[in-house]
Amino acid sequence: MIIFVRVFTALMVLYTLFFYIRVKTCISLIKKHKNNKEKLINCNKKMIIAIPALREQKCIEETIKYFRQITPDIPIIIVTTQKEVRENIKNDVLTQDIVRNNILPNYDNIYLIDYPYTEGYMADQLNYMIENIKEKIDIENTYLILYNADSRPSKNTFNEIKHKINEGYKVIQQYSYCMKNYDELSGILKGFSIYQSNFELKTGLINTLLNSKLLYTHVVGHGLIIDMKTLNELGNFNTKFWCEDIYLGLQLKFNNIKITPLLELENVETPNTLSNLIKQNSVWFKTTSQFWQIYKDIVKNYKVKSKFNGLIGCLNEFRCAINWLGFPIILFTSIFITLILKDYIALIGIILGYLFYISVNTIMTIKVINILDDKNYKVNIKTIFNVAIATAIYNQIKLI
Repeated sequence: MIIFVRVFTALMVLYTLFFYIRVKTCISLIKKHKNNKEKLINCNKKMIIAIPALREQKCIEETIKYFRQITPDIPIIIVTTQKEVRENIKNDVLTQDIVRNNILPNYDNIYLIDYPYTEGYMADQLNYMIENIKEKIDIENTYLILYNADSRPSKNTFNEIKHKINEGYKVIQQYSYCMKNYDELSGILKGFSIYQSNFELKTGLINTLLNSKLLYTHVVGHGLIIDMKTLNELGNFNTKFWCEDIYLGLQLKFNNIKITPLLELENVETPNTLSNLIKQNSVWFKTTSQFWQIYKDIVKNYKVKSKFNGLIGCLNEFRCAINWLGFPIILFTSIFITLILKDYIALIGIILGYLFYISVNTIMTIKVINILDDKNYKVNIKTIFNVAIATAIYNQIKLI
């Protein structure tokens, strides 16, 4: 059994070094970009921003105000849903009412589409919107840009989007880190915010920058920029599985469509309570764990260019699910084995290996954030401790 512990420790250290090399490679690419800032340009395609909204009364006005400050000319469609009406047992002011009364009269080029059904998810809202506008726009020359009702993309985001569109990329993704409310969080939730930021930047920004078919990559619903013709050919947004973005990411693999990352980040909030964190992660984990059902559904219902690449994508989803669930279990099992066998050298080795893994992941993640978003986050012993605890119990958060 002690061989198992030593192999696990060695693999953890090797993976940490592999991650470090990937990040250093990407930082060199990022610095090259930062030293050659792109000039303001016009876009050779049309763009539409879509913001799906459900119970967003508190933030929708400020969000529209913010978007109009950083991009005054791109049309914005706010997509509400009758689900909010059905759930409004207290007779509160609805998001729809705020949009009609406070937003539409005060801004040009902003529109409201209300999804007329009381069931369904964000993907249903977006598909309904697409059906309602497809006769009014030039699908062949229009990009759809998705954001949440509380999104705050950085001020240079849309200029970089224009550059990427002019370069001909069909799918562009702005990735996020999860530290917008970092100073307000408790220690363990601060650890989770860095853990999640590491995942988003590692499997999102870094892996897509390296452009390898073997690495796990993904798209995210907020910050997604996609050519509407491409989206239409993929059947628009999936409504069978909870996370439409995981499904879309696999469709892109099946069809050899590259995900191009923006180097402008969005800073989003981490759930400020453990219960909200549990709810969020259960949704992500459920869809990720359904990788084989998704594979079969795509092969059955859509034309695909490469089943092999699709299989690689699904295997990466499987690996991701196993890692999410299995890493903490193997870690604690290894520690338990060393204690049972009283092999304290192996115990020290696995603890040091784990701290090395946590330290490198945390330091490099914060370094990327500081470079890309001009921040000055610091890493100290307390930070490492919080991330170590969060990582060690993350599987329990997904299973509760």
